[in-house]
Amino acid sequence: MVESWRRAVVHLSVTAWLIRFGTLAPMRLRLAGLLLAISMPLVAQTSPESLLMQQSAGTSRSPAAAPMSMLSTSAGSWMLHAHALAFLSHIDGSGSRGDKGTFSTNWFMGSAVRSLGKSALQLRTMLSLEPATITRRLYPELFQTGETAFGKQIIDGQHPHDFFMELAAEYAHRFGDAIGYVYLAPVGDPALGPVAFPHRSSAEELPQATLTHHTLDSTHISYNVITAGATWRSLTFEASAFHGHEPDERRWNIDGGRIDSWAARARFQPTPNIDLQVSHGRLTKPEAVEPGYQDRTTASISYTHGTWSTTAAWGRVYKEVHDRNLDGFVGESVVTFFDSQHLTGRVEVVDKDELFPHPILTRVPRPPLPVRVFRVRAYTLGYTADVIRGRWGRVGAGANFTRYDFPLILQGFYGESPRTVLVYLRARLGAPESHAHHHHGM
Repeated sequence: MVESWRRAVVHLSVTAWLIRFGTLAPMRLRLAGLLLAISMPLVAQTSPESLLMQQSAGTSRSPAAAPMSMLSTSAGSWMLHAHALAFLSHIDGSGSRGDKGTFSTNWFMGSAVRSLGKSALQLRTMLSLEPATITRRLYPELFQTGETAFGKQIIDGQHPHDFFMELAAEYAHRFGDAIGYVYLAPVGDPALGPVAFPHRSSAEELPQATLTHHTLDSTHISYNVITAGATWRSLTFEASAFHGHEPDERRWNIDGGRIDSWAARARFQPTPNIDLQVSHGRLTKPEAVEPGYQDRTTASISYTHGTWSTTAAWGRVYKEVHDRNLDGFVGESVVTFFDSQHLTGRVEVVDKDELFPHPILTRVPRPPLPVRVFRVRAYTLGYTADVIRGRWGRVGAGANFTRYDFPLILQGFYGESPRTVLVYLRARLGAPESHAHHHHGM
């Protein structure tokens, strides 16, 4: 037991160090990670089916060694898989802007995969009941921003996900040592950013959204997504075209929209334990209350070893309306011991420009609209214990605690030292196993 706790503390300390280092020198961090990866042996994809099954959402991929909980069966030539995760949470934020709330974050994913000789076809859908389980069109979360509720900017709150999170078909074909693929989704995830936070292994015991969501992975629900890509050994290159506007407040429908945005991503997976990605995209008028385009650049590394999963990621958003860059850094880890106890942590450093209401504009002003930007730091530590375990899934109970650092000028609005406490029940479908183990079983 002492050894398990020691490993857990070391793992969380490494993640915190990565973020601290990244805030001082993000370029050196990315270069060091790239050099580390290049020094390792290459690992090839084994089949089109394994490529499709390693994807977490859209065409984004976790390390092959990352745990994946699901139930599986077959129907004729089709392999059927079901994934689901739900939290029932109560949050209590202190300070002048703190609020309380009870809500559920949740999603269900169903997929069907069929081998076609040298090819494979996957059909996938992801649904969420958050439009019903998150009232007031948001849940409280200090320093969180992005999207709207009742026509106003969301400040200190997180919006629910749409009912339709993904409706997609994907075809993959082997060409010698390479595998090419095409992904088509009326609702889906383009080739931009790391695996989105609801599906990252390193975030699986954290119910609340990351403060860096709109810097890194908010495009995980986009419309009319077309992605084409290819893998060769451990390298993947892909590009997407899609509609760049964020989902509106009508969460039960499919928004649609013309294709007006693009993204490209390069991925390197030198071993089953490591995933590195860099990506860039241009989003045409993504915000409902801000005109103009946004350029988004991200880089991330995810690592899984045994029951430990961790991610360190950096993102930068350029907003045309303000003519300036906003940076965000996140490091998060989870380690499981005794097969039922989960210790998790998250460190974030993020630039926020929407902590106060903006004037609603219909065109980009010239000169650009000046805006105050505040760098916020958030430190979260949490613990979950599985109380029910079975082949069908697991139910756990847990809590996490977050403290914040921010510019002195914000103390008049947030208080001197606001804190957030979140307690929750968590249910997950299926028993955890690695992507690599599942591929071997296929």
